[in-house]
Amino acid sequence: MKTLIKSVLTASISAALLAQTAQAATYEVIDLGLVDDVKHTYGIERNIAGKTLISGQTGYNFPVQFEFPYLDEDDFDDIVDLADAQHEQVFDLNDIEDEDALRAGNPTANDLSWTMRYLQLRGTDIYQQIGDTFIFINDGQETKQLNIFDQEIPGTGELSRSTIESPGGITDEGWIFGTSSSPFLPLPIFIDDDDDEVIHWVRHSTDGDPLEGFASRGWVSFDGDEIVELVPFEDTYGGLSAVNDINVHRVAVGTSSVAINPQTWEDLNDDDDRGCYDEDWVGDVIPFEVCISRYKGALYFSNAIKWQVDENGDVEAIDLGTGIVNIDEDDDRSFTSSATSINDNGIIVGFSHFWWDEDETTPSENERVGSFAAVFRDGNVIDFTDRDDWFDSRAVDINNEGIFVGYMWGYVNGNPRSKFFYADADAEADEIVPVFPEDFFPGSSSVAHAINENGVIVGEGEYETHNDSTAARRRHGFVYDSKIDKFTDINDFLSCDSPYTVVEARDINENNEILATAFVKTLKLDSMGEPFIYDGEQVYEDVLRAVYLRPIDGEIEDCSKVEEKVERDGASVGIWGLMTLSLFGLRRRFFAK
Repeated sequence: MKTLIKSVLTASISAALLAQTAQAATYEVIDLGLVDDVKHTYGIERNIAGKTLISGQTGYNFPVQFEFPYLDEDDFDDIVDLADAQHEQVFDLNDIEDEDALRAGNPTANDLSWTMRYLQLRGTDIYQQIGDTFIFINDGQETKQLNIFDQEIPGTGELSRSTIESPGGITDEGWIFGTSSSPFLPLPIFIDDDDDEVIHWVRHSTDGDPLEGFASRGWVSFDGDEIVELVPFEDTYGGLSAVNDINVHRVAVGTSSVAINPQTWEDLNDDDDRGCYDEDWVGDVIPFEVCISRYKGALYFSNAIKWQVDENGDVEAIDLGTGIVNIDEDDDRSFTSSATSINDNGIIVGFSHFWWDEDETTPSENERVGSFAAVFRDGNVIDFTDRDDWFDSRAVDINNEGIFVGYMWGYVNGNPRSKFFYADADAEADEIVPVFPEDFFPGSSSVAHAINENGVIVGEGEYETHNDSTAARRRHGFVYDSKIDKFTDINDFLSCDSPYTVVEARDINENNEILATAFVKTLKLDSMGEPFIYDGEQVYEDVLRAVYLRPIDGEIEDCSKVEEKVERDGASVGIWGLMTLSLFGLRRRFFAK
């Protein structure tokens, strides 16, 4: 269950939804502020004290290691060739501006961007890795970045910025939780079988062990400084865990590795065929630590988990299991589950593997399975997805009344589409029946993110109706009141002259205050965080910004005339259209007038 700040406000969205005549411009948008270190921010959750957890992406001044042997002359040649071949197709990047400065490790912002693109395209462990995701906490006055597991690159004094940071939420007592990876750090120089000096980058654990690095580790912070790791059930070579929610009783839920995949373990320990004990491979071609890291992606079986956590950092973990039962003795496949939300009554929702045939009691070795929304209750893993209509499903949030939300994937006119639903987890197992409200239109994909104690649901969905496979449909945040069966585009509650376009709604409290993400136009910055200037003009761009939506009194404006003028002025391409143009290589420049 997720909560937001619980202040008393003058109006609520429910009143607005019930209105039969034009009245309140129902929301004011409170921008949670520019974060100087990143381009995009996303609202995650806000607690009773007004502290907001924010996710960030696309940072500035990435600490590329230019010196040999991190990059050699062949790499610089390739970077120059990449820019020469692609600069006409890449939005807002020019050809290499100063090759000598680049090779000396002092690039311009443009040339730094090309170097980062080169590293991302290479993607192998002999090149520096880029994470470029961040976690911030805003207390209403200032925004502070949280460093979860990142470490300095030896000898540089700079964090690696190679971790993947996924904030989960913040409780009313100020506990912050989420899931993050450990950093990619360089191993000592390795002399390969061609006598070349090579540096490999592998994940290192928090105590610096390159064998124990992890791609996913759940954590809790009681004060925003000290981080408590939720170590997996099975932590050989690091293991995997994730934290998705915490209730008022300090019970956390998520996922953990619970066993080793025996086939992967056998392959890893093989002394032939590129196993980690193959002497013609390990120690000759690659280091042992690199070999281990390459097997980790398939090394673990994972299940939904709940942890009881106290302020001393003591943790008790319980495996919630999966929906797979009566497994054939020859079936060695990996079945998994995940817990995504827990309410204060201890009911947990998420998803799990189940047999496709719900009535199967004697499954075969290759029995068909699916991944479907699940309710974890009273030691049972309950399945309720109708296979005739849906081929995949997820439950994502539950309130204290036992009403939970999620989405299911099915086919609409032959195309896969997701549709949000709500259901009652307190019902008997065979009476959990999902309700699918009408959303933007029948062929729209929609996803629910949260539900409050009033039964009001927020999420996002496609509001464009085109079927152009080369252009993604643009999305808007929505609010749905299950008590009166009313679905509304959140942007309809903003003033006509609002500079914000809400593209997703992430959280909502009992007072119908919403934490969301919106597009807003702002000064464009280059890869070093400086204003981007083109032909002497300042350039502006649309960025994603975490925003807080608060109900207000006022008159709803008739925006139809404004919309007609926008269309006549040729601005109907919109934000998503501009993003699509850049993705497909059409070079455009947009300037302040």
